[in-house]
Amino acid sequence: MVLTKADTLDYLKNRITKSRIEDLMIVTGKMYGENRKQILADIQSQFKGQTIVVRSSCSNEDSSETSNAGHYDSILDVDADDRDAVCHAVETVFDSYKKDLPDIRNEQVLIQTQTKSIISSGVIFSREIKSGRLYYAISYDEDSTDAVTSGSGGKTIYIARTAESSSLPERWGVLVTAMRELEDIFPEYPLDVEFAVGADLIVTIFQVRPLAACIKKLENPSDYKEDRAKNDRIFGELINKIKQQYQKLSDLLYEKQAILSDMAFWNPAEIIGVNPHPLDFSLYREIITKAAWNQGLTTIGYRVVDGDLMYRVGNKPYISLRKSFLCLMPADLDEDMVKKLLAFYDRKILSDITAHDKIEFEVVFSNYDFTTEDRLQELLEYGFTKGEIQDLSGSLFRLTDHVICNFRQNRMQDIRSLNGLKVHRENIRNNWLMAAKDVNTSIRYFIELIESIKQYGTPKFARQARLAFISKALCRSLSAKGYFTSREIDDFMMSIYTVASEYDSDFQDFAEGRITRAAFDEKYGHLRSGTYDITCETYAEQDFDSSKASETAKKQRQRIERLKHTPLDPEKVEQALSDIGFDVDAKKFVEFLKDSMEEREYFKFEFTKSLSLAIDILINIGEMLNFSKEDMAYLTVDDIIAVYHKPETEIRRIWEQVITENRKAYTDASDLILPDVICNKQQLEYIEMVEARPNFITSEIVTGAVVVLEDEESKRDDAGAVDVADKIVVIPKADPGYDWIFAKGIRGFITKYGGVASHMAIRCAEFNIPAAIGCGDVIYNYVTGLDKLTLDCKNGKILKEE
Repeated sequence: MVLTKADTLDYLKNRITKSRIEDLMIVTGKMYGENRKQILADIQSQFKGQTIVVRSSCSNEDSSETSNAGHYDSILDVDADDRDAVCHAVETVFDSYKKDLPDIRNEQVLIQTQTKSIISSGVIFSREIKSGRLYYAISYDEDSTDAVTSGSGGKTIYIARTAESSSLPERWGVLVTAMRELEDIFPEYPLDVEFAVGADLIVTIFQVRPLAACIKKLENPSDYKEDRAKNDRIFGELINKIKQQYQKLSDLLYEKQAILSDMAFWNPAEIIGVNPHPLDFSLYREIITKAAWNQGLTTIGYRVVDGDLMYRVGNKPYISLRKSFLCLMPADLDEDMVKKLLAFYDRKILSDITAHDKIEFEVVFSNYDFTTEDRLQELLEYGFTKGEIQDLSGSLFRLTDHVICNFRQNRMQDIRSLNGLKVHRENIRNNWLMAAKDVNTSIRYFIELIESIKQYGTPKFARQARLAFISKALCRSLSAKGYFTSREIDDFMMSIYTVASEYDSDFQDFAEGRITRAAFDEKYGHLRSGTYDITCETYAEQDFDSSKASETAKKQRQRIERLKHTPLDPEKVEQALSDIGFDVDAKKFVEFLKDSMEEREYFKFEFTKSLSLAIDILINIGEMLNFSKEDMAYLTVDDIIAVYHKPETEIRRIWEQVITENRKAYTDASDLILPDVICNKQQLEYIEMVEARPNFITSEIVTGAVVVLEDEESKRDDAGAVDVADKIVVIPKADPGYDWIFAKGIRGFITKYGGVASHMAIRCAEFNIPAAIGCGDVIYNYVTGLDKLTLDCKNGKILKEE
């Protein structure tokens, strides 16, 4: 397609039947320069009484190498009867070419009737633009015809290329039909099409050009036409496969259409990512979401729920919302109330999908706090009686009062278990280091470590995590009910001294020569930027640049030290406790708030030491069998356990086959785009990217330069080499392996995934670092394109700065 925008539209005007092109006129620079008056008169004559748009159509646009989309001016809302306005618009567009081209005589300006009664307008790509996946990618707006192309707004939808047009919402069905016709006319390369859909569901085409970004990614661009049908067929088979997978999962969960979330409750998208390798997924499942997630909660009054919490669709991990809802119910609720609450929770989440990473605060009633009675009144609108609400209130109160009053006792039991985990880990570590290395012995040590984590570690961590959540909810509600200001609660959160604070302190000591690298590694060397990811190096394997411990970090540390002596006002706490009726004094209550959050982070830190050792053993097993870390990532825990006691030659043969099969399945499934929340099968081929509601931490407002740490980049670069000091750090997901960030004096923090009570939310609150946790795809993609921004946590905004 060696045509300009105007030439292409002129070529298509009488060839398309599934869409339309507005009346047009093409003017060249030479024509306009030689006969300006006549050209203006012709425009006024052809478009008399109409509103027109004067658009760029430069030879520098729309090639297979570059689109230069939006590079040159286009003028909307021009009155064709106003000669001066038409003249100004045409000359403005021509003048915009001059910044690149010395000679514009052969360049074109396109004049068209401006389309009216538009319900959606934007751009549709025949491939997903980032990596060329087989989806129609639609960026659209409902208020402006140029919001998407100008970069000022827009929503995003992905539609599998094999989706039936009739199965889509009407406006997108007619658009996809129109797009397929254009692909048949221009079959040689992927397309980038600017469109509008009218109230009459007729599609108007504004522009058709090669999708330069995807052409560059094609292995053999000349074969695109021949490969398109074959690739679409194979992709269609993959889509059907995951539809069947989802249906089987729904049947397994005894639901007609299971509601699944990538960030609810145990937020796997934040911890292992949206495309984890088989080993990452299976490790997280084995030690957390297979049983520990519920085992730790039943002992403090929550309902027993059997079986897995996390499942996989394609490569993506999802949490069962139904099981999450059940698990967060007090055990003493009767079955009628359980059924009624489940129906209510389903309605709530379906009415606002953006609450899926906030279910404990905005959907379920899982504990009692200072705002619970206010929140419970909502149930009256959903058919609950006052008696039922009173019963639920009493159940929540008893559970919460019990966990606060028995916190010290539960804590001591859990610490004893954690000590057992430490002893077991050290025994295995010493035996493994001292023993002659052989594969089966090492597999046995790996199995023993995993079983030890499941027995002594993660059920206790699950309990401590729930207690920390209750603490967080109580703190939020103390502010919401006016007992304390947001600032007072922020300062209190900074007084909480977790392992992150300890890490920060120790890193400063290491940077200033007060402790050795060996001493630092002994304590923190097990941490990985991906806690469950075998391909990530540990801190001990990285070269920290201690010279980058910034002055900002030192000041931050000094401020935290000062705030450790500013606890919550005990008189206000006593008043709040008197009002709510908890059977605990102010001192013990504040101890619960602080200690529960500290213990959560400590327990997580300790069990990840055992997990890191298990991963180290797997790496060593791989080396003995001549498998790389990347190869080992395609095994599962079950694959490892299954070969125990087999001869090494047999183990290698089996694993080689498994790795090959799993790698292919993983690669194929990596081509999928999947939603944050799945409610039905259609959402597996029609994915509407809902703009998430970030969880803003602190009430600060900061402005700063943006530094983006993408997953792959973070794996390659050592932690100390990344200059994040005094920057607003943007990252897809972050688990404890990224704690080094907080020792660098960052200005702000933004993540794509994460919940209000997630690990990183607690870290940011502890360090009083303004943060937007869990922004989702739309906001994240916007933010990663900025050089500088303002993070306004007080008003819940992220603003572009020039």
